[in-house]
Amino acid sequence: MCGITGYTDFSSDTNPSVLSKMTDEIIYRGPDSSGHFVSKNKKAGLGVRRLSIIDLVTGDQPINNEDGNLTVVYNGEIYNYRELVKDLKKDGHKFKTESDTEVLVHLYEKYGYGMAKYLNGMFAFAIWDDNKQELFLARDRSGIKPLYFWHQGQKLVFGSEVKTILKYPGFAKKIDKEALSLYCYFGYIPSEKSMFAGVQKLLPGHTLTFSKRGVVTRKFFEISTKTNEETSLEDLLRSSVVSQLHADVPVGVFLSGGVDSSLLSYFISEVKSLKSFSIGFAEESFDESRFAKIVAKRLGTKHYSETFDVGEVPSLYNETTRLLDEPLADASFLPTYKVSRLARKHVKVALSGDGGDELFGGYPTYQAQLIAEKIKHLPKFVLDSSVFLLNLLPESGKNYPKKELARIFLKAVPKNPVDRHLYMMRTFFRGEGLLYKKPDFAWFDKTLPDMNGIASPDRKAQIVDFYTYLRDDFLVKTDRASMYNSLEVRVPYLDNGVIDFAYGFPGSHVNLLGTKILLRKLLKKFLPEVSKRPKKGFGIPLAKWIREELKDFSYGVLANPKLYDFVGKEKIDKIWDEHQEKRQNNAGSIWMLVMLSGWLNNWA
Repeated sequence: MCGITGYTDFSSDTNPSVLSKMTDEIIYRGPDSSGHFVSKNKKAGLGVRRLSIIDLVTGDQPINNEDGNLTVVYNGEIYNYRELVKDLKKDGHKFKTESDTEVLVHLYEKYGYGMAKYLNGMFAFAIWDDNKQELFLARDRSGIKPLYFWHQGQKLVFGSEVKTILKYPGFAKKIDKEALSLYCYFGYIPSEKSMFAGVQKLLPGHTLTFSKRGVVTRKFFEISTKTNEETSLEDLLRSSVVSQLHADVPVGVFLSGGVDSSLLSYFISEVKSLKSFSIGFAEESFDESRFAKIVAKRLGTKHYSETFDVGEVPSLYNETTRLLDEPLADASFLPTYKVSRLARKHVKVALSGDGGDELFGGYPTYQAQLIAEKIKHLPKFVLDSSVFLLNLLPESGKNYPKKELARIFLKAVPKNPVDRHLYMMRTFFRGEGLLYKKPDFAWFDKTLPDMNGIASPDRKAQIVDFYTYLRDDFLVKTDRASMYNSLEVRVPYLDNGVIDFAYGFPGSHVNLLGTKILLRKLLKKFLPEVSKRPKKGFGIPLAKWIREELKDFSYGVLANPKLYDFVGKEKIDKIWDEHQEKRQNNAGSIWMLVMLSGWLNNWA
């Protein structure tokens, strides 16, 4: 695992000092070593910070091919690299290291722009082709590893995080108002946009080439719902876990005690002893640590656990907003950051259950789709009157009170499955009323695959989450929280074969009685006592804390003139008063603004 940077400028020479400053901005992504490359004609430069995981001795980057005309810097892990090396050696390619990095230049030699589709793993990399005078970028199909770029005329600048591009002397910071509106709407920034005008994400499953002719992007992956009944989910998951355990450093697992992490932990325990890590809460309704300890004891893991205390929030907030170069309103970022810090004291790599919900139907919103299809033909006045009656009920202090969930659901029922799901997933931020402009959703049609052939509304919702919530919220959260602590996190559920199986499965992953039907059935074979556990999520008691323990802290953060430049003070006061008086649960909107305020102070 590493962090990469670089730029190509056909109008001037590469400045090694600039390249070094860009690379050192992300030293936490690779504290073990650094490397730089400048092309022969000085029109391209590549930088890397390395976190040594595989081939600790000879795996330093950048790495060249035999002829020295191809040079790569790379962030990630390629889990099928040993199989690829065997095939490439048969074709006469010569290897000088045992690292997965070197396979990239040889695969590029063989397949050119089409190479990325042969990779199974998490990756973002850059190859400078000296013969073609061309830069080639690629990002994995799920977006596990980040990659941003800025293109202007004869130059293109890239990096693992936005902050690397901000160090480039020719870049002028300007907030992208459209990205800001998307953030306020969703609590994260979907699409290829970033918070800075002109800086884009390379979309997952895409490659990019830059030469004097300009920029060309190509898609190499799109979700397929083609059925493959010859494969076994158990075999696929076990194989994925085994391949992702390969490392020359200690490996652990994030263990919540839920279905996803418990199943991963079981498969790990089959082949090696392991260390597991969890975070608990003093509030019993949010605390899963006791379940994690039960599973850890059952599997014989060496378990480490800490309690997340509300008193830590201000210091963690200050610490992380100085690092987060894009705002993220997912409140579970802070406990994820803390469990990553705990794990890094004992291991260098941790496996996580990210993706299990989106692939195998873990969210109750998927069940809600089934119910909505059954009642959507009810007269409008029946649904409207139901919403009216729910509004008369008192507000709850829980993050997701049943009254509010029901109200959101009933309003969403008449919509088509995709719009219905989006409404249910983003309602807790209610940010569309805070800005003067609603976001433009033109990006949405470009991002999603064609779903006309998909009949089931729950499968459509899962695919929407894969292309939005998973890659632009969940995976961003995990990547930043772990890498800020110099910890590599691997995600076995996002193995190529597992993704293909999950979305190609002919049946539904949910029914009216439960979620994750396939995963629960599989887990029942090994850990039956865990298989029926309901979905809890990795949240914090935000609604309560903002009204009580974090009231003064949150109010102080919101009293920020920089925030008022974008969100009127009267609007902030309105959602604050509604929440404090329990007229409406605005915890999500308030936290979204709290994180935006911190970002504006540190980065705008």
